[in-house]
Amino acid sequence: MWNGADRGNWVIGNWVITQLPNYAITIFLLTVVTACASVDPVIKIGLVAPFEGAQRAIGYDVIYSARLAVREINQAGGIGGHRVALVALDDSGDPELARQTAVALAADPAVVAVLGHWLPETTAVTTPLYAQANLPFIPMGAPPFGPTDPATMPADFVARYTAVTPFDEQPGPYAASTYAAFQRLWQALAEVERQHGRIDRAAVMMVIGNQ
Repeated sequence: MWNGADRGNWVIGNWVITQLPNYAITIFLLTVVTACASVDPVIKIGLVAPFEGAQRAIGYDVIYSARLAVREINQAGGIGGHRVALVALDDSGDPELARQTAVALAADPAVVAVLGHWLPETTAVTTPLYAQANLPFIPMGAPPFGPTDPATMPADFVARYTAVTPFDEQPGPYAASTYAAFQRLWQALAEVERQHGRIDRAAVMMVIGNQ
């Protein structure tokens, strides 16, 4: 799909960022696991947001909440013995690039749910694609996962959020709702594992469906 001629990689802390043509960015959260834990099964959660372009502040607000949520669930042992990996893709707020990211996530059977896209136009384009792929999708950026006044965020959350940023960034309006969405997803996935003894896309669809 993409020509990799202009691809470049760089590292910030535990993040490996790959620059793709059209400045699409793929961010893979690298979880630190022990040798024994490395054999645990892995489930992937997709996160699509505008990491570039005019709305890039949204992306860099939500990515640290996602990083915090994934780090905490893995430190707690994962979900039903499954480690969680975050696959974060940039759609730059562009409907066509959003469509491409949805197609890419749908093609990976290890991706069991997606959170995105924070803008009405990109959400509208991708929602039917996720539904067609039977891939659970949690639309973000509007109630119940819309913006929140940062001044109302608990001090404990702010401290934990800041701790996972490279330069002590403060949470913005989408940080709290993103973290809340991940917590709700963890609960749903735990219920999937309890009911079915496994966590895969088909089992997740049977329990929580396409949101």
